[in-house]
Amino acid sequence: MTAIEARIHRSPFPAPVAPVSPVVALLRDAAADPESLAIVDGASGVAPSRRRVAEWSAAIAAGLAERGVERGEPVALAMPNLPGWPVIALGIWRAGAAVCALSPFWGAEETARLLALVSPRIAIASPEVAEVMRDAAAIAGLGTEVAVAEEAPGDAPVPDLAADDGDAPTAPRLAPDDLAAIVFSSGTSGPFKGVRLTVRNLAASAAQVATSFALDGGYDGDSVALAGAPFFASMGLGAALCAPLSVGAPIVTVPVPQTEALLAAAAAHRATHAVVPLTVLEEVASAAAAPAHDLSSLRLLATGGAHVPPAVELVASERVGCPARDGYGMTEATSMISGPLGRPNDPDTVGWLAAGTQARIVDQESGRDVEAGTAGEVWIRGPQVMEGYHGDVQATAATLTADGWLRTGDLGRMLEDGQLVLVDRLKELIKVRGAQVAPAEVELVLREHPAVRDAAVVGRPDPARGEVPVAHVVPAGNASPKELAEYVASRLARHKRLHDVRIVESLPRAPSGKLLRYLIRDRERDAARRASGAAQRT
Repeated sequence: MTAIEARIHRSPFPAPVAPVSPVVALLRDAAADPESLAIVDGASGVAPSRRRVAEWSAAIAAGLAERGVERGEPVALAMPNLPGWPVIALGIWRAGAAVCALSPFWGAEETARLLALVSPRIAIASPEVAEVMRDAAAIAGLGTEVAVAEEAPGDAPVPDLAADDGDAPTAPRLAPDDLAAIVFSSGTSGPFKGVRLTVRNLAASAAQVATSFALDGGYDGDSVALAGAPFFASMGLGAALCAPLSVGAPIVTVPVPQTEALLAAAAAHRATHAVVPLTVLEEVASAAAAPAHDLSSLRLLATGGAHVPPAVELVASERVGCPARDGYGMTEATSMISGPLGRPNDPDTVGWLAAGTQARIVDQESGRDVEAGTAGEVWIRGPQVMEGYHGDVQATAATLTADGWLRTGDLGRMLEDGQLVLVDRLKELIKVRGAQVAPAEVELVLREHPAVRDAAVVGRPDPARGEVPVAHVVPAGNASPKELAEYVASRLARHKRLHDVRIVESLPRAPSGKLLRYLIRDRERDAARRASGAAQRT
């Protein structure tokens, strides 16, 4: 055994053996018990059975086949967490195509940049998003057909491209290495990239989450999964959609992930496992919302995307009456890297490595594994690691090693009992309440303003949101900070809006022209500390 092998940390659980894809699992369960619930709309009460979901998804697959959709071809999908999202995704997969997951909350310009990376021939959107998709396709110079998923009374939204004669619920021809999804992430730095996830990735991730969630009472067909995390993001896709599909648990959807609506849906439908945005955990801990609902059925309240203080987890756990924990994951690892593993992890950790996952803790400068208990960059390897970035060989090579290790860009250390502690982020990604903000994307928008010569965006520490985006701008004309902030706000999603704009004479750059972003980030952190100290003295 080499020195490097001796420092590989391994999950207590082996890799899933021949994990079943979400499509095969749904069709298996539809054949075994066709009238059992598959999905419940927490807002309207619409509750299609497994048989109906199988029929609808077959009709969608047939409609895509009529349009000549080929194996592995990306089909864009943009809608909130409605019952139609799982149905349409299953239909895309049954056609042998790949889900290109887009946020329904993005504007046309944001969506256009991502459509241009993938160039889908077909996009499916809910009615309120369809016009944005059409505008985005036009901006990107694409002739993308936009199918609208209308909702009929008592039904889930099904797109108008669905055929009338979907085939019987038979298994599609899916190979483990077929492309199943393209989910957008900022990787370890830079603008959003399309992460290519295979059928094997989704199946393995689903099995890993199921193992993780098997606390008291297990995680199986008798469980009820509350999908509070958006399906278009990796946490929602892996933990809130694919995992419950893999075990036959009905999925409760809520279109807008607001705390009160999610808690009400969990109580009304007796949810046993809830995957929610970080903000929900924080609001449960800071408000008296949870005790107003009967949450006695809950066994786990799970979140991810950013570090949750131990005190928040403990208070939230007490209020909902079950473990409330954050795990560790990233889009490049489909969904989960570590978390609870059949038992709750310690609140100051992100849990144990997911089943079949290996990790190394590596010194960034030397590239060697660090000594036990020492912090270093977290590298992971496992069946959930992405195929690569769509159309970006260079970025893939910078993130994945030749022998399959994923460089996460996160700083962490491993405890003796196998739990992982995240210390800090090495990457430049800003996380606002767990939502990702790529500095390069905001900078690109700023530089489109005629009064901006140069711009740099960093995260400023914020006690309520974790971080907030702040811009340092070198002007090329007359524009006030307010005007520039409003310019960005009109083009980007709410969590990407600038909290502050500073007008500066120049930005720190190396002789090569590379932006020395860490210098700007350090200034903002120092300013935040001074402001916090001044507030405490008053």
